[in-house]
Amino acid sequence: MKTLLSISLLFFSLSSFAAPSLPGFTSIGAKDIKEEDVTFRYQSNDGTFDLECTHVFDNPEAHDWDVWCGKGSGTNVFRQFRVHFMVRALEHRTLQKSAYEVLYWVIDRSTKKPQFDSTSTWLQFDNLSKLEVMSFSQGVENDYAMLTVTFKPR
Repeated sequence: MKTLLSISLLFFSLSSFAAPSLPGFTSIGAKDIKEEDVTFRYQSNDGTFDLECTHVFDNPEAHDWDVWCGKGSGTNVFRQFRVHFMVRALEHRTLQKSAYEVLYWVIDRSTKKPQFDSTSTWLQFDNLSKLEVMSFSQGVENDYAMLTVTFKPR
């Protein structure tokens, strides 16, 4: 029963975060993201910490990453996160326009009770823009810090 409840809550939470589509746009699919195209960085908002992170694209079909920041880089601070990061490209059906939908959801696994933070973003262009770089920050630890993801497709 507990497993069924967990699965139901997960399905509900994922479906409730789904962003609406843009009128006139058609999805041309999720961007092909590789581990080497992405970097993560953990930074405290008061400037105390600025830590490089390592990551593994644990579940590409679900766009899920495991991210570890800290320890071994001259500090005793260590943070671990589960990240859902997906970039979906869209093009307008009749006009020369493009758009991107970005889902950036973070589960902070550094605490006994994991905390969840999420952002869904739409970027719309008045031309067929080619993506060079995207960078998004998500507040974590009650906004004490940020986990930044940078995506540079090759």
